[in-house]
Amino acid sequence: MSAGKYMEKKRECGIRDIFRRTFFIDFIKGLMVTLRYNLSKSVTVRYPDTEKWVPFPRYRGVHTLNRDEKGRELCVACELCARACPTKCITVVPMEDDTGRGIADRVAKVWKVDLVRCLFCGYCEDACPTFALRLGKDYERACTDVSCALLDREELLGPAEVPWSFDGGVVVGARFERGKGGIKVAADLSDEKSPWFERQ
Repeated sequence: MSAGKYMEKKRECGIRDIFRRTFFIDFIKGLMVTLRYNLSKSVTVRYPDTEKWVPFPRYRGVHTLNRDEKGRELCVACELCARACPTKCITVVPMEDDTGRGIADRVAKVWKVDLVRCLFCGYCEDACPTFALRLGKDYERACTDVSCALLDREELLGPAEVPWSFDGGVVVGARFERGKGGIKVAADLSDEKSPWFERQ
């Protein structure tokens, strides 16, 4: 590029820059974006009273210990999950069992997880050879006491609220259920709505 063309191009850029600064073009462009969002229909999820979000299938939430079709525990207390955990938040104590509680003669006497220390990285899930341990879809774990973040085997063996076969990433209706711990809001999986990203 010759020196003359370079100076002419620089002069054009300078004039364009002065015009943009004088008439606040960048400011008006930003304001247009704001006005476009102000005039569009808002997407509001009435959580948790009437609507709940069901996570995607690969979401890593609170741990679950699973059973087979006959109701036997899949965990064989091999302790691979505890060894793979980078934060050492899982405690497994094995014991011999001949009552048929598990799929093998070795089951977990103690299986605890400390959710305060857990990174939800999924290493424990990957290390499990029997698919007994899964990171579930439960994401509502707010509590005021640290003791509710310490889960043991009995709590983790409970049935999952959202089945694995349910395709997640959607907003569903909510219903109230009365239980031992009081009233709880549960997802109504029969009333599936559109995914949250399609509602925007």
